[in-house]
Amino acid sequence: MKNSIKALSASLLAAAVIAPSAQAEITANVALTTDYVWRGISQNTDESPALQGGFDYASESGFYAGVWGSNVNFGGNESIELDVYGGWGTELENGLGLDFGVIRYSYHGGADSSDLDFTEFYAGLSYAGFGFIYSLGDEFGDQYEFSYGHDIGAVSLAAAYGNYDVNDDGDDYDYYSLGVSGSFGGESDIGWDVSYWGTSGDLVDNVDVADDRIVFTVSKEF
Repeated sequence: MKNSIKALSASLLAAAVIAPSAQAEITANVALTTDYVWRGISQNTDESPALQGGFDYASESGFYAGVWGSNVNFGGNESIELDVYGGWGTELENGLGLDFGVIRYSYHGGADSSDLDFTEFYAGLSYAGFGFIYSLGDEFGDQYEFSYGHDIGAVSLAAAYGNYDVNDDGDDYDYYSLGVSGSFGGESDIGWDVSYWGTSGDLVDNVDVADDRIVFTVSKEF
């Protein structure tokens, strides 16, 4: 049961290949979402809203680091997820994007919350809107995800399909998402996102937190 609980936990960094910024900078972000969904599975047993936020640093050389947090509830005494990550990303002259990094997922709120902590190493590729990321955990199996994003006027469309081998024993499941995002505009420049999530596979078919769902998120970057 311990491994099953840990497999249902983690964070935001699951799909994007990060390219270096034009100059070194530190940014902050905050978001309110109707449900914190990671790899197709809600991170709250009561499927309640989540308040999330973090800080990111990106250098001209392509190195980046960040910290990100969210409220969670897996049915124990954990209440906060805090992720620390770092890596390096670049875009080659032919338009191919590369990204390599590591992320540490930690949990807080009770004496034994840290039992859920784990680390993943990841590598990603991107080209012309298409993306691929592969992750390998220190305690769990591997995960891969294909994604595609495309801008149409003021909105962006995104789709993803992934597979997570939870215990590295072939006991895996698939997940997928479709989403549309944009901005409310104006000086506030508050972003919005509406995404549909679904899963398949015996591992999660009878788990309520893995049911198909639509998630609405509003966010702001500073």
